[in-house]
Amino acid sequence: MPTHARRAALLSILGLFALPRPAPAATGDQALRDHLFAAYAKITSYRLAVLGSVRSNGFFLAPDRYKVTTVFGGKATKTIFIGSDYWIFGDGKWQKSDAPSDNLYVDISGLLRDAKATNSPIERRPDIVRDGKRLGQFAYTFKKDGTEETCDFDPQTYLAQRCKAEDLTILYSDYNGVHDTIERPR
Repeated sequence: MPTHARRAALLSILGLFALPRPAPAATGDQALRDHLFAAYAKITSYRLAVLGSVRSNGFFLAPDRYKVTTVFGGKATKTIFIGSDYWIFGDGKWQKSDAPSDNLYVDISGLLRDAKATNSPIERRPDIVRDGKRLGQFAYTFKKDGTEETCDFDPQTYLAQRCKAEDLTILYSDYNGVHDTIERPR
């Protein structure tokens, strides 16, 4: 190889090291994660509809209270969750369960609590169009059991509109518009 060719090759290789390089990718999407946590820090309540083999409707009150009505075989069952405690309304009275519950851990608030506690990544997915509206989308995998949940969110507010995990879909609405209360049953 002639000297000028070796010199040109060497300068080309050295030039590659001088090119600006993008910063290494972070695990997950840290900016999206920050926006989601900031958006939900301002949320005091929302309505949710759970669609799956059974259907439930209810609402969430921050930081960890849910009141849900579920229809089983044509009969409505009312449930209250406060933290890991829960009560079921039956026979005209509220009955506390002896076992702690994490039944709504796949709810968006549960997802964010889990992501914060485990420092797990939230992965940005390509935007989608649903009902003529562009929505952002992200996926999250729960460390506890490997359940993956995919959520559609409003790209301006970062609030979830719909999340899906396996055969369960949860729809969200009326952010900060719920004026009901959830008291600990007696």
